[in-house]
Amino acid sequence: MSAFAPQIVLAGLVAVFIIAFSKGAFGGGLAVVGIPILALVMDPVDAALVLAPLLFVMDLVTLRVFPPRTWSMPDVRWIAAGLFCGMLVGAYAFSDLPRDVAGGLIGAAILAFAVRQLFFRPAPGTPLGVSFWRAFVWGGVGGLTTFLANAGQPPVAVYLTRRQLPKTIYAGTMSAVFTLANATRIPLVAGLILARPSLMLYSAALLPAIPLGAYVGKVMHDRIDRDRLFRIVYVLIMLAGAKVLGSSLGLVP
Repeated sequence: MSAFAPQIVLAGLVAVFIIAFSKGAFGGGLAVVGIPILALVMDPVDAALVLAPLLFVMDLVTLRVFPPRTWSMPDVRWIAAGLFCGMLVGAYAFSDLPRDVAGGLIGAAILAFAVRQLFFRPAPGTPLGVSFWRAFVWGGVGGLTTFLANAGQPPVAVYLTRRQLPKTIYAGTMSAVFTLANATRIPLVAGLILARPSLMLYSAALLPAIPLGAYVGKVMHDRIDRDRLFRIVYVLIMLAGAKVLGSSLGLVP
């Protein structure tokens, strides 16, 4: 089937819009849905290749929405360090571990955290200060989930939501971390993408959905209060955890 068949183009535009929307509204959180949506109309490996350069373009667009003044730099440094280490651990130490097993364990942990925060969370206490070891550890878990399931944002959100940052600082910090993470992917997939001109053209055709999604997301970000924003983030974490767990069990693509 042609990559430019109407249903394939529509699925791509929907997937890219949703991911860009989440980046504009929350700094990320819905990248995990991109491959399952595209997998409905194309091979999942091709879907991952299509999305890889688009994610980086989204990050560049989002940096205009959340510039460096919206970043918590101490958190960015330690989360990014943990993220890179987690990706390396995933690439080497877990090469012999079935991804379904690792993904299932991680998905279950993410899902449990989100359910607790949504339904059993105690009254807010003192905001968590910058914690280099928590940032590094949760960044490391995010690196693992990025490697195993393209779902790095939920573990990082576990740490950042406990920081109780202002909503724009939260979104900016999340955006900065995953701009760095997605930039490291480009050299790894560039050769594969360049060898598939049809996928390059398909990715290019989906570009218009990025600024539209980011703009609509930023409008939403500006109009909702912090508590409501974080409730939405917890719902996204829960859905992402359920997706990772479901994929490991073969229940969803």
